[in-house]
Amino acid sequence: MGSFSDLFAGSNFKRTIQQYCADQGWNLVDLSDKRAVLKFRMDSGRIQTLYILKYDTTLEFSVPSELAYEDNDIPHRLSTLLLKRNTERKIGFWCLEVIEDEFVFECMHNAEMQLINSAYFESVVRTLVNECDEFESAIRNL
Repeated sequence: MGSFSDLFAGSNFKRTIQQYCADQGWNLVDLSDKRAVLKFRMDSGRIQTLYILKYDTTLEFSVPSELAYEDNDIPHRLSTLLLKRNTERKIGFWCLEVIEDEFVFECMHNAEMQLINSAYFESVVRTLVNECDEFESAIRNL
């Protein structure tokens, strides 16, 4: 499909994302020259949404959780738990993202485009979606 440096250049972003999703049998919900959205129905019954945003040389993968808080209501124990969990992970990290004026716990991964092939893409997507779903399940079970 071309050299790694060309896979995500210009309109190739759409074509590459479509191919990588087709390799896994995944359906895209939305796709533009700079953004892709995938949804996954999980064994838990929840639907996890994964966003891919294209920046200059980097792709940002993110899965927002269902946990959203006002600024002063962010549970510090939960934040600490997720920061500790970050130390155990090679793919993905937990962070807070402001979405519609709330702080949302989100599992993210940033990757240089030149490093991404179909197998790495699949690993990042599955890891983030599963991590977010496992986290939400654990919170519901408390």
